[in-house]
Amino acid sequence: MNPVEHVISTRQAEFERAFEAAKQSSTTFETKLNERLNATPKQKTTSVQTVTDAELNRAREVYEALINQADNTSTKVPNTTAETTATETKPTTESTNWNNYQIKPISAENEGKYSELIKTAAAKYDVPEALIKRVIQVESNFNPSVVSSAGATGLMQLMYGSNRTDPATNIDSGTKQLAGYIKKYDGDLKLALAAYNAGPGNVSKYGGVPPFKETQNYLTKIIE
Repeated sequence: MNPVEHVISTRQAEFERAFEAAKQSSTTFETKLNERLNATPKQKTTSVQTVTDAELNRAREVYEALINQADNTSTKVPNTTAETTATETKPTTESTNWNNYQIKPISAENEGKYSELIKTAAAKYDVPEALIKRVIQVESNFNPSVVSSAGATGLMQLMYGSNRTDPATNIDSGTKQLAGYIKKYDGDLKLALAAYNAGPGNVSKYGGVPPFKETQNYLTKIIE
């Protein structure tokens, strides 16, 4: 028996008990009414029908309340499987706190831009959405056509590859590159970002974040 049927069954039993009591009162009223019709004026009373009407009204109120409760319950029974699944599959890539680093938020005017492309790349390469958004903010301010003096192009400022001004291609390639660095440095986001900005050769050369002012500023713009 599902939850709705259980509620209706329980409420029906309660109604039947209330209705039975009202029916008995009605029978009592009928008996007393016959007695009153055959009685002398002194034996008549005006209280019998008043009591019976109140009981019948009460039975009707109980019935209506039970029906309303059943209707409300039927509309509120949760789909626990769907709700649980939605909770369990909620993506973790939206977190702004990742591997002990706090990813800074993007500006309000850029919220929602390329959101589906970012979400797809985040899920594909297991990189936080917040990180991809912040890298794009710092690299290009969400301008897919920007080209640096060194030739870096597009949203995530790629140095190599074709069709780099296409947002889908750029976000996919840039996220793939960033994910590779994250894996290379065992999840150390600071080293991964340093490699993305200055190249893995410089990270290796200096045994960590290169002492370049540009790279150090780059890190502070993205993570805390």
